[in-house]
Parts: sequence; structure tokens; C-alpha cells
Amino acid sequence: MRITWGLENASFDPKTITTLGSYDGLHLGHRQILRRLHERKKELHLERSVLLTFHPHPQEILRKTGTAVELLTTIEERLELLESLGIDETVVIKFTKEFSQTSYIDFFQNTLVAALGTRAMVVGFNHAFGKNREGDTEHLKKLAPEMGISIEEIEPVYQDGISISSSKIRLALKAGDMANANAWLGRPYQFRGTVVHGDSLGKQLGYPTANLEIDPVKLVPADGVYATSIVIRGKNHPAALSIGTKPTVRLDGERVVEALILDFNGELYGESLQVDCLRYLRPQERFASLEELQKGIARDVDVIRAEAQP
Repeated sequence: MRITWGLENASFDPKTITTLGSYDGLHLGHRQILRRLHERKKELHLERSVLLTFHPHPQEILRKTGTAVELLTTIEERLELLESLGIDETVVIKFTKEFSQTSYIDFFQNTLVAALGTRAMVVGFNHAFGKNREGDTEHLKKLAPEMGISIEEIEPVYQDGISISSSKIRLALKAGDMANANAWLGRPYQFRGTVVHGDSLGKQLGYPTANLEIDPVKLVPADGVYATSIVIRGKNHPAALSIGTKPTVRLDGERVVEALILDFNGELYGESLQVDCLRYLRPQERFASLEELQKGIARDVDVIRAEAQP
């Protein structure tokens, strides 16, 4: 897959099929759109499939003051996931407040048609673009045929009667519902964290942990303890991941993310680790003593070790 940074660097090809959107999470619904994009490319004998996406995410630019950005995938994660999904080219458009004022008609004519050479589009059922998201699928269906461009709208993907969307996955993660979040994503929820210095309490208890600093725009799941798999230098290690305020030992209420990595010895400070969240184990607890905390950690380790056995 070719990655083009900046619309000004995109090339024109009169046999292009295009899709457009943030594609945050690249969940099962998104993947259905991309599968159909690949099929339509063949059916229409076109030569290039293009996904237009944005960086920074529009939420980062247009959010109200004080509201958090909660991305399922950073741009790096999105591009990495797209590598295996059969797209010929991803064009990353720089999103600014000025760009957000572009009308959907101007964007369609100047970008999709004139700059890229789009002859067909595949979009999701709730697709919208342009200033104030005025360019929804109904407007697109009227505008595109006038320029000889075919439009196909993909219906939502359902699982157990629930339509899959990025917003529902965010809500599931914030509720600790890792089972549904992972099912709708079609893979374990992932994030990366840089190992930073902590309070070294885990080492004192016999269970040294890696404190992780997460990209502030990335959604961190609900407080609790999770069974995870952590990639260190190309190798997967089972781990217990604790997210929360450490109520037994801290009074400041600061939220921290720390991983107890099984079967690993060595220094990790400054390294970036990939965390795959597999299962929610239990909520955060306030233990009566450090001894009880130690026993609680031991129980978590036993559960994760048993589940990790082949």
C-alpha cells in the first residue's frame, strides 16, 4: 500500500475508486466497506483504490474546550492495519479548521474528481463530509451521477442484532466491556505505551511492573484489571494490566496504567510496548493491607498464566 501524506502530493488517475472517512478503529463495519471497494474495483475494471483519511483526527481540531479526544486508533495504528486490507493507496489529508469549512460540493469536485480522478465511490451508511457534515449519502447520490460517478452505500454490519460503530466500541471500552469491543473490532483492542518510572511498589511486593505512558488522544479502557498480551522486542508475553488510581496505596487519585509482564526479566525504560487487551478480569479494589494486595495480584497472575497455557 502506498501512503501519500498531503492532498497536494496525491496523483491523478482517471480509473480510481475512492472511499473517504476517519475509519477510526477499522472495525468489522469498516472492513466490509473496504472489501466491497476491492470488489467494485474489479467489477468496474478500475486500476486504483484510494482511501482518503485525516490527520489530525477532526475530533482533535473541532472538539469543544475541555473535552477529551478518544481515538480507537492513532494515525500510525490505522495505517499499519490498512496494510493488510488490500488498499492500493491511502491519502492522509491534513485536517485544519480552514479545511473544515470546505463545502462538500467543492471537496467533491476539486478533490475527489479533479485531483484524484475518482470514477466510483463506496461509502458507509452514515457517511458525511464537508462543512457541517452536509455532504451525506443522499446529497452524494444526487451529485455524483451528474458527473458520471457511481456511488454504492454499504449497510451497517450487525452482530447479535447490534449495528457496529466506532461510537459503540468507545462506549464498550469505557464500560470495561472488552468482550463486545473486541468482537466488534474483529481483533483485540490495542494501544502502545512508553515505559516510564513509577513508584517501584510492584518490585517491593515481588511483582515488578512497567508503568506505561499512553498517547493522550488514545482511548484508555475503563479502570480495572485486564488479561493482556504485550509485545516486547517481537515476542508476545502474557501480562496483567492494571488501569486506575491504585486505591490501596495512592491518595492523589492520579490514573495510571501499569503492566505486570509474566516471564520477562530486564530493563524496559524508554521502550514502546504494544498492548493487546484480551479480557476484563475484575474492577479495581481497595485492599485492607499490602499483604492482601499481594495476594490479589497473585490471584490475577494465576488466572492469566492458566489462560495463557497452550
